[in-house]
Amino acid sequence: MKNIAIIGAGMTGLSLAYNLKEHNISIFDKSWRPGGRVSTRKHGNTYFDHGAHYLSINHHVKQLRDILNKLNIVKEKEIIFSTDFLKNEIIKKKVLIGNNGMTSIPKKIFEDLNINGYFNSQIIKIIKKDNKYSLFSNDEEFNNFDFVLISIPYIQAKELSQEFIEFNKEHEPKYDPIYTVMFSYNKSNNINLDGGLNLHKDISFFMKQNFKFPNLNEECWVVNLTSEYTENNLNIDKEQLEEKVIKIFENSFEISQRPIFRNSHRWLYAQTKITYNSISKKNWIGSKDSRIFLSGDWVTGRSLSDAWYSGEKLSYYIKLLSI
Repeated sequence: MKNIAIIGAGMTGLSLAYNLKEHNISIFDKSWRPGGRVSTRKHGNTYFDHGAHYLSINHHVKQLRDILNKLNIVKEKEIIFSTDFLKNEIIKKKVLIGNNGMTSIPKKIFEDLNINGYFNSQIIKIIKKDNKYSLFSNDEEFNNFDFVLISIPYIQAKELSQEFIEFNKEHEPKYDPIYTVMFSYNKSNNINLDGGLNLHKDISFFMKQNFKFPNLNEECWVVNLTSEYTENNLNIDKEQLEEKVIKIFENSFEISQRPIFRNSHRWLYAQTKITYNSISKKNWIGSKDSRIFLSGDWVTGRSLSDAWYSGEKLSYYIKLLSI
């Protein structure tokens, strides 16, 4: 049995932990919870899936599908979805959502793993001592690891591991940043859509939260700005951003009431634009001694299933190292 540190408790980190669970696993994350960009926000009595919105019912990762079924942590929903709002294209779409918000998916997987979890612990340094690795946060030291697996956004992973890995500048994945705006109304607006694409030239996605959280008393929405708009307005005033989105939304659906709550969040590494695999034909990045590895959704794709699959692929390789 080896001591393995996993930095990042998103879906890739959880996949690594699941596939290497016969070893002594310790997982670290700067957040207070597992999940990464799979995130559910609570504000008073309202809930918003403001990170990943749903899981495709046709996703290709069998292992993830089996785990979700075994743990009974997702439910299938048929929603009314506009594939292009500006062109009035509407379909019925089946999706998978968490039983208690999307955060409930990584939360339940982590709990089922029964591994060491260190949250609110941002690892800022790695050093090698006598063929073992030590990790350092701002106020703690964690020692005696045989492997260190880093599954955080590529830019942060590169900075953390550059002492041990020679990176190829031509093989750097790229991300799209996205602003997310959350708001709620006291009364129903009788909008006959659960979500959609292309609400406006600056708004790529919108989704109602009430079909996910049927006990909500307010009508709640999550809206994503386009990556182009976000990239060009990374430092926009928060209130200005929220007011812009709400005005567009209300004009689009001819809404006369004003929201009773609004908030926003900037995801700098929201989704992968150019994957590492597409430019390098590789599925992970490793150190010369094959003891530090980098992986994440930036390897194979932007979806939750892609993130899990990246961890699955790296896990199988580590097992081939006869650990």
